Amino acid sequence: MTGKPFNKAFAPNLTPVFNQPAATLRIPKTSRELFHTLIPISENYPALPYAHTFLSQNLHTIQSQYQAEFTPSYTVGSLHGLPITPSAEQPMALTTTALNKCLCHYAPIYFTELSWLIGINQTASNQAPLAVDLMAMLLGLLGNDVSLAHKRTIYDAQLLAAGITLPALHTQAFSQHADIADAVFDFAAIQLGFAQFPRTFFAEILGFTWSYLNSPALPEHLFTVNNTNNPPYFFTQQTQNHPKAKEQLEGIINTYFDEFNKSANKLWQRFQAGYWLHQHQLRICNQVIAADINTVFSPRQLMGQLLAKLIPHAIGHHGTIRLGTKTLDEWFKERPFKTANFLATLLHSPYVDRVKPENSKLLKLFEFNGPMFGVLTDKDKAVIKAWLLAELNPGLIQTNKKKVMQPKLGLTSLAPYPQQHSIPLSTAPQNTPLPVNFAKLSNRDLYYYWVNCELYPDVLTLAKRKVNRVLTVAKWTNRLPFKVYTHDKFTNYIKTIYQHEVAAYKPLSHKPKLSKTAYAWGIEQFAPTILTDGSWLQGIHQLDYQPNHAIGALLQKIYQDEIGNGILAQNHPHIYQALLDSLAINLPPIFSREFSQHPGFVDSAFDIPVFFMAIAQFPSAYLPEILGLNMAIELSGLGRVYLRLSQALSYWGINPAIVDVHITIDNLASGHSALAIKAIQTYLDDMAATGGETMMQAHWQRIYTGFCTLATASRRFKLTLITHYLLNRSFADNPTPNKGKRDVQPF
Repeated sequence: MTGKPFNKAFAPNLTPVFNQPAATLRIPKTSRELFHTLIPISENYPALPYAHTFLSQNLHTIQSQYQAEFTPSYTVGSLHGLPITPSAEQPMALTTTALNKCLCHYAPIYFTELSWLIGINQTASNQAPLAVDLMAMLLGLLGNDVSLAHKRTIYDAQLLAAGITLPALHTQAFSQHADIADAVFDFAAIQLGFAQFPRTFFAEILGFTWSYLNSPALPEHLFTVNNTNNPPYFFTQQTQNHPKAKEQLEGIINTYFDEFNKSANKLWQRFQAGYWLHQHQLRICNQVIAADINTVFSPRQLMGQLLAKLIPHAIGHHGTIRLGTKTLDEWFKERPFKTANFLATLLHSPYVDRVKPENSKLLKLFEFNGPMFGVLTDKDKAVIKAWLLAELNPGLIQTNKKKVMQPKLGLTSLAPYPQQHSIPLSTAPQNTPLPVNFAKLSNRDLYYYWVNCELYPDVLTLAKRKVNRVLTVAKWTNRLPFKVYTHDKFTNYIKTIYQHEVAAYKPLSHKPKLSKTAYAWGIEQFAPTILTDGSWLQGIHQLDYQPNHAIGALLQKIYQDEIGNGILAQNHPHIYQALLDSLAINLPPIFSREFSQHPGFVDSAFDIPVFFMAIAQFPSAYLPEILGLNMAIELSGLGRVYLRLSQALSYWGINPAIVDVHITIDNLASGHSALAIKAIQTYLDDMAATGGETMMQAHWQRIYTGFCTLATASRRFKLTLITHYLLNRSFADNPTPNKGKRDVQPF
C-alpha cells in the first residue's frame, strides 16, 4: 500500500481551531514564561493558542526580514542552495569562567533539542511513512538512547563537572535564571512550541530540522576545542550522527514535496521560514553568548566570526569576482569553509595594501560610493581593519592602542529583529467557538476529535472528566489483590496471572467454532483500537522534562516498539492495516471523519481507544494509572487467548502477524511485560523515597486501579461482541453481519 493516504495526515492546509482562552489562565507574556508553561504542557493546555501565536509571529518576522534570501520555487536541488553558517576554524582559548557561562547559557536549548521531532509520530500519523521515516532519523540521532532525557543527563554531567548547579528544568526558578539570556529562552520556546503542532507546522519543522542538521553545535560557532577532556568538546560531538540523518531527511523532504506537489511552492516558502528561523536564532544566541563571556579574541578569530556571519548572505552575488584561483562564490560554497586559506589568499591579493594596510582597497569597498557600502557596520569595518593591521603591522596595535583599538566580540549587525520577549494578548487567536459540545458527544463522535486533538485542542478539556469516570468505576468494582504492596508480592501476582493463562492454553485440534466471516467481522470491530496501538503512551515523552524521566524512558521504549522504531513493516497499526486490506475491509485513514462514521463499526468499538487517547494527554497527572493500564495491556497479549487466536486465524487462512507480534514482544522475560513491571517498581521506589511507605501504598492503589481500567473501558465492547455473536449463530455458515447496529450509550 502506498503511503499517500496516510501522509495526508500532514496535509498543507491544517490549522488548529481555538476557542476563547479560559479566563483563569495565567497568560505567558514572555518567552521565559512560555518556556515554563510548555514544559508541563499537559497541565497548561489552555496556553496552546499563545504558543501558536508565538510561533506564527516569529515565522512572520523571519519571512519579512529574510525575504531577499528566499527563492520562489522548489526543485530537487533547492535544499543544497541554502546557505549554511560555517563552523569556527580557528581555535579560541576561553577561560574557565567563559566556558562555564557558555555551558549555563546553552542549557535551555540543549535540554529541549530535538523536542520538535519527538511527537511527530502520533495516533493521527502513526502509519504515515513521513512520520515513520522521521522517527528512524530521530532514533539514529539519539543513538542507543530512547529519550531526550538521557541526552540531558550527559549534559547535566558536564554542568556538574564545571561546578554549575541549575534549578530543575520544570521549575519556575530555571526559566527565571538570571545567568541565562532571554534570547536563549526564545530559541528554546520555539523548539518546544513546534513540538505541540507537528502537523500544523510540518513544513516549517522540516526546514528547522534541515538547518539544525547542517549547522554546527551552537557554541561551536564561537570556538573549536580539540582537548577531549575539555567540556566544550561535548558540543562538537553532537553532530557526529548528522551526515546520515541529513541523507535521510533529504529523502523525506523530497517525498513531502512530491506528494503535495500542487502546493510545493507555498510549502517551500514555509520550509524556508522554518530554516531561516533556526539559522537566525542560532546567530542571535551566538552573539548574546559571545558578548556575555566577555572574551577578547584575536583579530584573526574575529575576522573568522565576521565571515561566518556574512557568507550565508553573500553566496550567489560574487560569481564573477576572483580571489586566487577561485571565484568568491566558489570559496563561500565550500564545506567546511576554509577560513585560514581564504584569509591567507586575501592578504596576498590586490585588495590588500601590504605596506599601508589601512589604505587597502578591501576597506574602500565598504565606504560611501563603494560597491558594498552599507553592508557592514562601523564595528564590522573595525574588525577588518584590526585584522589587516595585526597581520601586516602588528606593532601598530601593540604600541598605538589609541589609534586602532582591538574590538571585542559583541552583538553584531544583523538586521533589526524584534526579540519575542512578549506575546501580546491582543494577537492571540480569536476564533469563533466551535459549535460542538464535546461533553455530549458519543465515543464514536469523539474519536475523530481525539485523533485530531492538535487541530481541536478544546477537546482536551474533556479528557480528565472522561478518564475520571472510568477510574471511579474501576476503583469501586475491584479489590486490591493484596493489602500491602511489596515488589515480591507484585511480581508473584503478575507471574501467577501469566502462568494461569499459559496453563489454560490448549492447542487448537479441531475446526474453530467461529467462521472466517465471524473472525473478519471481529477484526473490523477492533480496527479503531488496534489502528491506534500504543496511543495510551503517545504523550509519555512529556516526562522527559520531569523528575521521573527514567520511568518515562521505559515507557517510551514500549511506545516506540508499538509504532515500529522507524520501520514501517514493524509498525503495529501498519501490520493491522495490511490484515484489513487482505480481508478487503476498506477503511478510510483514522484521521478522517469518514473513519469514525464507518457504518460497519458498532458504537462501543470506540470506547477503548477514546479512553486510551484521553488518559495519554496527562502523563504526569495520571502516571500511576498509566503504569497500571500499560501493565494490563501488555499482559493481555500473553497466554491462551492470543495463542488460540493465532491458530484459529491461521486455520482460516488469515494472517496472524498482528497477534504473533504481541505474543513475542510482550513477553515476560525481557519484553514489554518485563519493562512494565520494571517501570512500576521503579516508580514505587521513587514514591517510597519521596514520601515513605504511606505514599508508596497510596500510589500502588492508583496503579492497580489503572490496571483494572482496561477491563472497565472494554466492558461494553465485550458485551456487544458476545451479544452479536450469539445473535448470529449462523456465522458458521458465513451470514452477512448486522452492520450499522447501534448499542447503548458510552461510559
